[in-house]
Amino acid sequence: MDTTNLQTEQQNEEALSEIFFHYLKYWKWFVASVIVCVLLAFIYVRYSTREYNVFARVLIKDENKGAVLPDFNAFSDLGLMSQSNSFDNEIEILMSATLMKEVVDSLNLLVDYYTVGRIKDLEVYHHTPVYASVKNQMSWGSLIVNKTEDGKYNIQSKQFDFEQTVMPDSAFYSPFGTITLSENPFGQAEFPIQIVVHHPKYLPYIQVTPANKLATVVQIAYQTAVPEKGEDIINTLIRLYNQNTINEKNYAANRTIAFIDERLVDIQAGLKSSEIEVEQFKRDNGLTDPTAEAQLYLTSQNEYYKKATEAEIQLRVVRDLKKFLMDPANLGQPAPSNIGLTDQTVILLINQYNTLIAQKMSATINMTEKNPTVQEYNTRIAELKDNLMQGINIAEAGLQTTANSLKQQSDTYLAKTRNLTTQERKARELIRSKDIQESLVIYLLQKQEETQLSLALATPNAIVLDQADYSPIPVKPKTRIILLAAFLIGLIIPIGVVYVIDLFDTKLRSKDQLTRIVKAPFIGEIPLSKSTKPFPVLALNSSIAEKFRILTANLEFIIPKHKNKVIMITSTTANEGKSFFARNLAMSLATSGSKTLIIDLDMRKSILNKTLQMAPEQGIAMYLSNPDIKVADIIYKSGSFNKNLHIIPLKVFPPNPIELLVSGRLDDLFKAIEDEYDYIIVDTPPVGLVSDSFYFNKYVDATIYLVRHAYTSKYALPEIEALYNERKLKNMVVALNGVDPTKMYGAGYGAYGNYGKSSYYTTD
Repeated sequence: MDTTNLQTEQQNEEALSEIFFHYLKYWKWFVASVIVCVLLAFIYVRYSTREYNVFARVLIKDENKGAVLPDFNAFSDLGLMSQSNSFDNEIEILMSATLMKEVVDSLNLLVDYYTVGRIKDLEVYHHTPVYASVKNQMSWGSLIVNKTEDGKYNIQSKQFDFEQTVMPDSAFYSPFGTITLSENPFGQAEFPIQIVVHHPKYLPYIQVTPANKLATVVQIAYQTAVPEKGEDIINTLIRLYNQNTINEKNYAANRTIAFIDERLVDIQAGLKSSEIEVEQFKRDNGLTDPTAEAQLYLTSQNEYYKKATEAEIQLRVVRDLKKFLMDPANLGQPAPSNIGLTDQTVILLINQYNTLIAQKMSATINMTEKNPTVQEYNTRIAELKDNLMQGINIAEAGLQTTANSLKQQSDTYLAKTRNLTTQERKARELIRSKDIQESLVIYLLQKQEETQLSLALATPNAIVLDQADYSPIPVKPKTRIILLAAFLIGLIIPIGVVYVIDLFDTKLRSKDQLTRIVKAPFIGEIPLSKSTKPFPVLALNSSIAEKFRILTANLEFIIPKHKNKVIMITSTTANEGKSFFARNLAMSLATSGSKTLIIDLDMRKSILNKTLQMAPEQGIAMYLSNPDIKVADIIYKSGSFNKNLHIIPLKVFPPNPIELLVSGRLDDLFKAIEDEYDYIIVDTPPVGLVSDSFYFNKYVDATIYLVRHAYTSKYALPEIEALYNERKLKNMVVALNGVDPTKMYGAGYGAYGNYGKSSYYTTD
C-alpha cells in the first residue's frame, strides 16, 4: 500500500513538473503579457478619476441606548414628556430619499461642472467660472459653455444639436428646460466648461453605519472626486436633519399654543363681559360689604365655593379637550398637553397619544395611507384615542359629581344668609361667574408660557462629534490591487492561451505524451535535421549521429541474438520520416562495421531512388513479378555511400503490390539474403493506410514503429497501443522522429565536440 502511494506521489510530481516546464517554454509570452498588462494598469491608474472618502461622526439621541443631553424631562412636572427616538429609525431617516432631495435642492446638485480635458474631464465644483440654474427641467444630458470675446456665453449640445449665444443672467429656453447662466466671481477654471444636467431623480449615495453596537454614534460617508463637494453634502444633510427634527418636536407644542390662544380669545371676552356686569350691578343697586353675621356664614361658604370653582375649571378644561378630540378637523393631530389638567391618568394618556402620533410622523415619511405601516399606526392611534376618550369621560363624570357636591355645600351655607338682600346674592353669583373665568384665563396664560418655554428649549437630535472631513489617500483607484491584478492577469492570459492551444492541438508534442499511452518499448528520439544530404548521420560528431548510435545500441536488447537481424520500419501515415529513418539507421549500422541491406518495399510511394539519385536497372517489384530475375540482379552495391551498405531499390511502382507480396517470391528473397547481411532494414508503407506491412511481419525480427513530433496525431496513439497489445507486429518498439533539438535532453551538450553546431530538418 505504501509503495502504491509512493508511486502515485511520484507520478503526481512528474505530472506537475511536466506541466511547469511545458508552460516555461513560453516564458517570453509570460514576460510580454505581464509587461503589457502592468503598463495598461499604470495607464488606467494614471488617468482614472481619484475618489476620496468624506465622512463625519454624529451622536444620535436615543433613550433606549444610554443617556443623552436633557431635553423636556426637566419639565415633567408640567405634564410634558420627551418624545423617544428609535436609533434604527433615525438611521433610516438620514438615508431617506426625501432628506437627500432637500440636500440636492439646497446645494443645486442637479448640475455639475467639468473642465474639458484631452483624456478625461475634471469636476471643478465651486471653481467653475459660471453657474447654471435650470427650471422646468424637461431632459438631462450635457452641454458645453464657452465665453465669447464680447462677454457672452456660447452654449452647445451635440446631444440635441442645440447651439445658442446668450447674455449672462438672462434666461433662455433649451432642450433641458429654462436655463440661466450667471458668472462666478470666485471661479478659477478656464473655459470651455462642460455642464452636466442630471436626471430629476438623481440623488447622491451616502452610507450611514453605526460605529458599534453599544453606542448611538453613526458615521456618515460619501465617496466623491471632489472632497469639498462631499463635505458640503454631509454637513447640509446633518443640518437639514436637525432642522427637521426640531420642527417635528415643536409641532405638538405649536398645536398646544394655538389651542390655548384660541381658548383665551373666547374666555377673555367672557371675563370682560362678566366684570362689566358686576360693576354695573353694584352701581345700580348700591351694594356695600356684607354684615358680620353674613360674613360668618360666608366664610365657610367661600371655602366650598373655591373648591367648586376649581372643579368647574377642571370640568371646563376636560370638556374643551373632549370637544377638540371629537372635532373631525383635528383627526390625527396631537392633543393639547399643557392645559392645566390635574387628572394624572388623562395626562398620561395624552402624552402617550401625542408620542404615538410623533412616532408615526417620523416613521412614515413619504408613505401613503395604504401602506401597512401607516395602517398599523392608525389602528394603534385609534385604540389609544378610545382609551383617552374613556379616561376623559370618567374624569368628566367625577368632576361633575365633585362640582355638584361642593356647590350643594356652598348653597347650604349661602341659604343661611337669607337675611342678605336679593341684590347681594345676585351680585355674588355674578362675581363667582367672573372669578371662574378669571381663574381659567390665569391657568391658560401660565400654561401658554410654559409651552413657549419648552418650544424655545427644543434641541437638535443629532450632535456632531466630527465635522465632515476627508482622507488625503484616495479610495479609488486602488493602485496596489489594480497592479497586482494586472500582474496576475498577465500570467493568466498566456496560461489560458497555451491551454486553449493545447486543447485544440491534436499533434504529438513530447516523448511523455507518447510513452504515457503507448506502452511499447521506447528506443530513442531522432532530432529534426535541416541537412539537405541524404545521410546526415555521416556527420559523426553531430547530435543526430549520436542519437542513431544510441538507438542501434538499444536494438541489441530487443532483437534476439542470431546472425542477421531483420528490422521493419513503419508508421501510421505518410510523411512521418520512415525513409529518412530507414536509410540513416542503415547508414549508422554500416558505419559501425555491420553489413547492412535496405529493402525498399514501399511499393506505393517510394522516394528512395530520387533521394539517393540512383538509376537501378532492376528493382524489387520486377523481382517479385518475374521469376527470371535473380536476387543478385536487384541488389545495388554502389560504394559511393558506404561499402557496407547495399540497397534493394524499387525500380517501378507495380499496379498490384498485394499480389506480388503473396506470390511466394518474397520468401525466396529473404532465404537468399538471410545469411548474407548482419542487418536487413525493410522500409514499408504506413500501417495506418495499407495492410502491406502485415505481410512482412513473418520475415522480421523486430518492428520499429515511427511517430513524428508535431505531426503524428495524438488520436493515433491508442491505435498504436492496440497494435502492440494485440501483437500484430513482431517485437514492436517505438521511436520519436523530428524532435526539436532544443527540447531534447542533451541540447546543451553541444559544447562538447561539434554537438549543437548542426542544423536539422527531417526529410522523407
